[in-house]
Amino acid sequence: MTKPLFKRLLGIVSGVLLCATALAQVSIDPSPKEVQLRDGGFRVGPKTKIFVLLGHQSEDRIAAETLAEQVADQSGLRLSILGMKPRGKAEGGAIVLARLQDARVRRFLALNGLKADTVVGEDGYLLFSDKTHLIVAAKTGQGLFYGVQTLRQLLRPAGRGLICPAVGIRDWPGQEGRTVQDLTRETPPPAMPFVRPRG
Repeated sequence: MTKPLFKRLLGIVSGVLLCATALAQVSIDPSPKEVQLRDGGFRVGPKTKIFVLLGHQSEDRIAAETLAEQVADQSGLRLSILGMKPRGKAEGGAIVLARLQDARVRRFLALNGLKADTVVGEDGYLLFSDKTHLIVAAKTGQGLFYGVQTLRQLLRPAGRGLICPAVGIRDWPGQEGRTVQDLTRETPPPAMPFVRPRG
């Protein structure tokens, strides 16, 4: 075997192993509908903050606190939760819990291959992470909460902090995720037989 061919084979094998490692990192239950694996990851450290959009703080605070609690349990880090104006900009290395009503958020996610279309719906979410960004975005507080549950499963210990693998995720509840109330609302009531009044 020639040396250049050996190097090419070694490169292919290394790539396959890296992909397998990344896939192992993205073990999520329930599995998201769409997952894009990328290189690298977002590091959560002592200076990381969680930003929640002002105007949605009371609704989104539960998701932010759940995430902060997970980080504290896994790493001992205590992350601050801060409010952010809709047109504000989070500092680098922050976790942003955003709303898809924000055109800048939608545009940023679309540029990174995550489209906020009608398929995502009201309770779906988009999750994007790379070396400098970690964003969970949804139209509703419920969708944001689902996205944070996925993010919690992605976090892994790394040194003195945690790492979230670089991913792009689009997910939305399917038929299996609906409640009995949702299903009964979609099913029309049985037709009542017509009875002609006497008389």
